[in-house]
Amino acid sequence: MRTIEVDDEVYAYLQSKAISFIETTPNLALRRLFSLDGKSQVPQSKAKMGKKPKANLQKLIKAGLLQEGQTLYLHDYQGRRIEGYEAIVSGNSLLRSGKPYAMSTLAKEDLKEKGFTSESVRGPAHWYNSDGISVKELWSHFLNK
Repeated sequence: MRTIEVDDEVYAYLQSKAISFIETTPNLALRRLFSLDGKSQVPQSKAKMGKKPKANLQKLIKAGLLQEGQTLYLHDYQGRRIEGYEAIVSGNSLLRSGKPYAMSTLAKEDLKEKGFTSESVRGPAHWYNSDGISVKELWSHFLNK
């Protein structure tokens, strides 16, 4: 292995993008971020692949990537957290005020309330854990294990 030096800002960025308890070194985070995990380098939009399975909160819980009762936070299309919009992981649903929702349904309702108008909302891309990692990123990691 070779050694490289990074400044504090780059190191902090890597820490913010690393998947907690899984990517335990900067090298592991870089390998994922640069798609150097030994898998195809062809972007999925160009690859002739079937549809990926939908993100499943229960499977992420079983894999230890999420916890039952964990709070997830809504982020907008630029990845900025929207204060006051959060939900609790419960099985394969999100709970708010005791009512279960699908990730996409709740994200769509909340984003519309904040003035966003898109009819196509992919919930896993909008729900993040307290470490700033989206359910979409966690699901992608789960699928690529």
